[in-house]
Amino acid sequence: MTAVIDEYVHDYRPALMRGSNEDWLFPGGEGGAKDAHLFGIQITDRIQKVTGLRITLHQYRHAAAAVYLKHHPGDYETVRRFLGHRNVRTTVKFYCGLETIHATRMLGDVVRRHRKIDNDPDEIGDRP
Repeated sequence: MTAVIDEYVHDYRPALMRGSNEDWLFPGGEGGAKDAHLFGIQITDRIQKVTGLRITLHQYRHAAAAVYLKHHPGDYETVRRFLGHRNVRTTVKFYCGLETIHATRMLGDVVRRHRKIDNDPDEIGDRP
């Protein structure tokens, strides 16, 4: 992802700035920042073109949080920061259920491993 951002900043943004010297990461056509609504539509269209999926920015935020928490269970503070929530309670409120699904899968894996050990006489030495 960093490479994509670097490419944008170095190769595309200067052309979009049209010689102006503003601080906007995503400059608008008439000066100032790009309109947020238009920008959201453009990103949704680009995601669809690249992936074939029609996903809004709001849905993308949820997906990013879900993927991150799948790989970093309990790290709500990082999710709070990249989603921009003011309070971590908001993050926990919306995403705690996703970890329940993952925790249930992990428990299932543990149970399956123990059943395999119980059914395999060669695995007796691995018992706790």
